[in-house]
Amino acid sequence: MPKLNLTSDYYTGDHPSLLWEMTICQSLGDGDGAFAKALTRPAPYGALVGEFLIANSSLTVACANIIEIGAGYGTLMAGLLTVLQPRQIGMVDISPTLLEKQRQRLQKYPISFHCSDLFTWLPDLKQQPVDLLLLNEIIGDLPTITGLTRKNLQNSAPTPNPIAKKINPASLNESEILSEACRLITTYNLDINKLTEPFNLNYGALLFIERLAQTNVARTFITEHGCDTVLPYPFSLFPSIQPGADRNPRRIILKEHDEYNIRFDHLEQIAIALNFKVTRFHLMDLLKIRFDDEINYLLTSQKPINETQEIFLEFYEHIAEYQGILLEQ
Repeated sequence: MPKLNLTSDYYTGDHPSLLWEMTICQSLGDGDGAFAKALTRPAPYGALVGEFLIANSSLTVACANIIEIGAGYGTLMAGLLTVLQPRQIGMVDISPTLLEKQRQRLQKYPISFHCSDLFTWLPDLKQQPVDLLLLNEIIGDLPTITGLTRKNLQNSAPTPNPIAKKINPASLNESEILSEACRLITTYNLDINKLTEPFNLNYGALLFIERLAQTNVARTFITEHGCDTVLPYPFSLFPSIQPGADRNPRRIILKEHDEYNIRFDHLEQIAIALNFKVTRFHLMDLLKIRFDDEINYLLTSQKPINETQEIFLEFYEHIAEYQGILLEQ
């Protein structure tokens, strides 16, 4: 039967592995490490995100209020604040351990820190205007419904008065899980017909888009592993780094917890139905990843000749699956 994959116990606990995961953001760090040499212009990840947002939205340098959800070590925000000059900054994280890391990293900035679950905290934004909300490499940690089949969906009825708006999704029972999956798929006509069974649904990520439409957030920046990612040219020419694109959110087994990659076309479909302006992008384009004779040879041969090239190959294979979406309302 369908189940919910949850990571909240992991992030609120005191697991040593909480500090082990190496994200794309953390790999680039302050823009001067080994991975940053894969960029055409090495720079902090957050600074490149800031430049992308200014170039691709109406966000201004002197914006009013920005908030980041699940900010890890605070690396993105540290780089972002070299480009943007917001009057208010908020950090929201379910993990007390990571929130303390953010305090230490960003102590020179006037930031308000909130230890809260995303779905408990989000209603606070119904009245509070926010220029920019950031969810970088975290929506794969939101609740995912696993083990779905078309038959068990056919035998279920959509939630009549969406319970998802009343309770935290982590507390759903078995019948409510099916009802909510049925509701989302039916309401937004989400395509599941060609998926190999059993399949998975990014419930928490989709529910977030629904609830975001009820807030006063002007624009939202989201990145994550994708299960429907298409590489930009010329990287699309290299089979060795092509990401899986079967459109079924894939289980990613990590130390002491699992997460799932994201079907971005479902996010986009719900966002458009809720009248968001949607911009899809690949993280390679945002970061302006290097492509030259050395990279061409490396991706073709898969034979690094030194440690630097080994780092490059690892980075290109890792970032290939990442895409993002910018939502404006």
